[in-house]
Amino acid sequence: MSRPLAQDGSLVQGSITVGEGPSASLRTLVQFAFLAVLGALLFNFHGISGHLTPWSQAIVNAIVKYTYDTTGQRQTLVVLFREQNLATLKESYPISYARHAEVLEALSLYEPRAVFVDFAFIDARPGQDVRPLSDAICALKAVNIAVYLAASPLAAGSGMSDGLRDGLDRSCFTPVNVQMDAETGASGVLTYQACRSPDGSCARRDLLLTPAFAMAAPMIGLKRTDAQQMEIIWGNRVSTLNESWMDCTSAGAFVDLRQMLKENPLASKRLCPHTNTISVLHLLGHFDQGLKDSVVKGNTVFYGGSFAMAGDRVVSPVFEDLPGVYLHAMAFDNLLTFGKDFKRAEQHGLSLSRVVNGLLLLFTIVLLLLVDKPPAIARRLLERLGTVGPRVKWLALGVAVGCVAVTAVVRTSLLAILLLVPLVIGVVAVLHLAVTHPERKPTAKQFLWSGVLGATILAGAALLFVGVDARYGIEAALLLVVLPGYFVYKALVARDVLFVATTGLLIGAAVVSFLPPINLGPRNIVAYVAFFEVARHVLRSADQAARQYFRLRREQPAPSDWGVGAGVLALMDWIFALWVRGDDEETTHEGAARAVA
Repeated sequence: MSRPLAQDGSLVQGSITVGEGPSASLRTLVQFAFLAVLGALLFNFHGISGHLTPWSQAIVNAIVKYTYDTTGQRQTLVVLFREQNLATLKESYPISYARHAEVLEALSLYEPRAVFVDFAFIDARPGQDVRPLSDAICALKAVNIAVYLAASPLAAGSGMSDGLRDGLDRSCFTPVNVQMDAETGASGVLTYQACRSPDGSCARRDLLLTPAFAMAAPMIGLKRTDAQQMEIIWGNRVSTLNESWMDCTSAGAFVDLRQMLKENPLASKRLCPHTNTISVLHLLGHFDQGLKDSVVKGNTVFYGGSFAMAGDRVVSPVFEDLPGVYLHAMAFDNLLTFGKDFKRAEQHGLSLSRVVNGLLLLFTIVLLLLVDKPPAIARRLLERLGTVGPRVKWLALGVAVGCVAVTAVVRTSLLAILLLVPLVIGVVAVLHLAVTHPERKPTAKQFLWSGVLGATILAGAALLFVGVDARYGIEAALLLVVLPGYFVYKALVARDVLFVATTGLLIGAAVVSFLPPINLGPRNIVAYVAFFEVARHVLRSADQAARQYFRLRREQPAPSDWGVGAGVLALMDWIFALWVRGDDEETTHEGAARAVA
C-alpha cells in the first residue's frame, strides 16, 4: 500500500504507528533515561534530597525514640566541666593541670571501666607542673581503669608523635585521634571517622583510632580492618539522670509548630542530651555511693568541657548544640548498641551506600513507568499472574509473612537477605495491581463523600497533631499523625492505592539496607516519595501535552498551519510521540490523510 503525498510532494503521516514513529520500547527507554537524569540531578546537587533532609531526619528521630536500645545509654557517662563551674571552683580557662588531676582522682573512687579525656594536653604552662596530672592518670591505670587522651589533630596519625606534651607517662594511657570531619550522612546525621586515613582503612598500626572505636573495639570484638566511617544514629530517649538536674522543659506545642512551619521540623530541638551526664561538681563534692552504683561504676566515662568561647561544639540533628565530647559519646553508644553491625556511612567513590541510593532511584523509576500506563509487554507478562491458582497466591503470602516473622524473632546476621523475599513479592503484587486494576472515574456520590472525608481527615489530623506534639514532641507528631493521615488521604480520598503501595515498598527497601548484613544508615525516603510524586506529575503532563499536540495535528494537518516545513513537522511528530504513555500510540491524523494531492 502506497503512502499519500501532499501537494508539495512530501510524505504525509496518516498515523503515528510503531513502524513510522518511535516504538513502544524506544519511548519507554527515552522516558527511563529522562527520569534517571532528573533523579540524579535532584539527588546529587542538593536539590530535593537536601531540602527534604530535615523532614526525613525528624521522622528518623521519632522512629529512633521508640526503637533505639538503651544498651549504650546505660554504659556511657559524660562528665562535663561546665562554664558555670569555673566561678564555683575559682578556676579559669584553660583549666589548670592540677584541677584536671583532681577530677581524675575523684573519678578513681567511682570505679569506671574506662575514661576518655577530651582535653588536649599539648602546651607547657608556666608555673604549672604536669606531674600531678600524669600521676593521676597512672593511678587510674593502677586500678585497671583504661585511660584515653585526646591527641593533637596536627600530629595524630603521623606515626612520629602522639601529639601530647612531654612529662606525661606514655605507658599509662592510649592516645586517640579527635579530629573529625564536618560531613553529614544521608538523612542529616553526622558521620564519625574510625581513624584519619586517606583511603578510609585503619589497618595500619601507626594510625590512631578515634575515641569511640578505640574504646569500644575490645568490648565488641571489632578488628582494625573492620573499622570504618560510621553514620551516627542519635538516640533520643529521656535520661532520668539529666532531668534530675538539667532544665529540660520544652517551649510548648504551639511554639514547636510555629518554628516547624517557619523554618523546618528540626528547628525545635531537645534541650537535654540522650547520654547520661553529670558535672564535675557532682564528683568534687561529697562522695555519692548512689551515683557510683547507678551510673559510674563499670561504665565508660567521657570527660569533656562546655565553654562558649572554646568552639568545640557539635551540631546535632536532635539536640541543641552540644559540646564536642557528646559526638564521641554517641558514637560509642552506637557501637555498643549495634556491635559490629554499626551503620556504615557514605564513602567517597563508588560505595555501597551510593549503590543502594542508585537502586532505590532505579526502583522508583521502574514503578513510575509501569504503574499508571504499563506498556503491552508488561501487561502481557503480569496479566498471567491472574491465571495463578489461589493456592500459589496464599503460599507466596505465607512465605512473605514467614520471612518477616523470622526476621522479627530470630537474631541473625542475614536479616536483610530474608526480607528481600517479601520485598520482591510486594513489587510483583504492586505491578500486578497496576495492570489488572486501572483507575476508574468516581461517581457523583463518591465525589461528594470523598470531599467530606477529606475535610474530616484534615480536621482530625490537625487536632491530633497539636495533642501529640504537646505530649510526645514534634517528631512523634510527624510519625504518628502527619504520615498516617497523608496515607489515609491518598488511599481513601484520592484512591491512589498505588502511591501507598509504592511508598510501603520504598520503606521496605530502606529497612533492608539498614539491617545486617548491609548495615547502612537510614535512607531519605521522604525525598524518594517526593520524587515519585513530582516525576509522576511530569510524565502525566508530558503525555497530555503529546496527546493535545496530535489532536491539533488531526485538526490542522498541513505544515503551513504550523508555520514550519514538512521535515520540521515530521521531526516534531516523532519527538512528541516519545512522550505518549502506554501502547495506544495509534494517533490518527484524519485531517492529514485527507490533505493529499
